[in-house]
Amino acid sequence: MKKAFPLGVVIFLGSIGLAHAACTVEEAQTKAQAFQQAVVTAAQKDPQKYQQAVTAMQKDLPALQSASDMDALCKFYDDWTKKLK
Repeated sequence: MKKAFPLGVVIFLGSIGLAHAACTVEEAQTKAQAFQQAVVTAAQKDPQKYQQAVTAMQKDLPALQSASDMDALCKFYDDWTKKLK
């Protein structure tokens, strides 16, 4: 279950797209893959840190779910990939 949440987020957020955004769909997909790898690594390496990150991510998700801003999506992936490393 713990691993399913971020992976579900990746799938959901990866499906959002805008044709003329500064962050392209391809860039978002690349960032999503890096994020996914960081999630898996964090979950295996430090489950407590991973759980704290999942809890914190939940605060960011409502804004992303209500918007279709690729730049915000890319920023989310970049920020959380860094935080999980």
